[in-house]
Amino acid sequence: MKHDLPPTGAVRFLSNLYFSYIPNRKDNIKQILTKVFFLLSLLTLIVSAVYLSNYFLSAYRQDRILENSRRVWHAETTVSQSPEPTLIEKMLAENSDFKGWIRIAGTQVDNPFYQAADNAFYLTHNQKKETSAYGALFLSAENSLTEEQTDQNLVIYGHNMKNGSMFGSLKKLRSLQLYKASPVIEFSTLFRSSEYRIYAVFVLNAAKADDNGYIYNIARKSFRGEADFQAWVNEAEKRSLIQTGVDVQPDDRIVTLITCADDFENARLVVMARETRQGEAPIDPEIATVNPSPQYPKRWYDDRGLTDPFLN
Repeated sequence: MKHDLPPTGAVRFLSNLYFSYIPNRKDNIKQILTKVFFLLSLLTLIVSAVYLSNYFLSAYRQDRILENSRRVWHAETTVSQSPEPTLIEKMLAENSDFKGWIRIAGTQVDNPFYQAADNAFYLTHNQKKETSAYGALFLSAENSLTEEQTDQNLVIYGHNMKNGSMFGSLKKLRSLQLYKASPVIEFSTLFRSSEYRIYAVFVLNAAKADDNGYIYNIARKSFRGEADFQAWVNEAEKRSLIQTGVDVQPDDRIVTLITCADDFENARLVVMARETRQGEAPIDPEIATVNPSPQYPKRWYDDRGLTDPFLN
């Protein structure tokens, strides 16, 4: 004659767990609904935990990659000299798309930048060409940057990350006080290294529909003459949130930085700077003032129930 053995502690625990949290035939409707709600909540919690873990691990890995590059770069070069050939070789060995380095003191911008065959690759890949939500800073695929030819205006894109990485800290430059603390861009390419003075910071639309069918072309590479160039510069200064007092001349080299802005859907934050001229006196950021009436895209005014004062 066989006798049933009493369930072990483990079996008892699993049985209690099952009947406590998993819907079964002994449950009434209220118990079933309660358990289903609990399981859905638990699943949501698990998915959220996995997502957050991946996010923070990705951020940690991205920070380590950048910190390693920064240690190498800043140990071997300064803004007063061209990058050493051995340093360039190290950066190119990691990624042959490497084109230079950009740094803005007082912000988190202290990154290498790259150039791909299109403007999509580095939106989703980091400097090691690994898939990453952070991407990498990248020079426009339309720009020419060679020893023989460099466009007058170089355009660099980067994500506006919430933790301030990539171009996430450019929004600091919208504040007069913070602009005064960070008015200069240290900009190095494969061929030269110099400082650029920020002359305009403004919000721009990426869709024509958000500004009466018009988009200010910040990515221009060349100009038809001095008048054409000056008109282009004047528009940036008219839009700038800050009147920087930095003049721009027709033969100046320009760097344009672009990231997303939160002002409205598909808004962009643009920072434009021109190269410091040889023998030029140090920049005096204290002369900068707030622009009392910067020109925004029409969408900006519409979203706030305001009349666009620049409509003709």
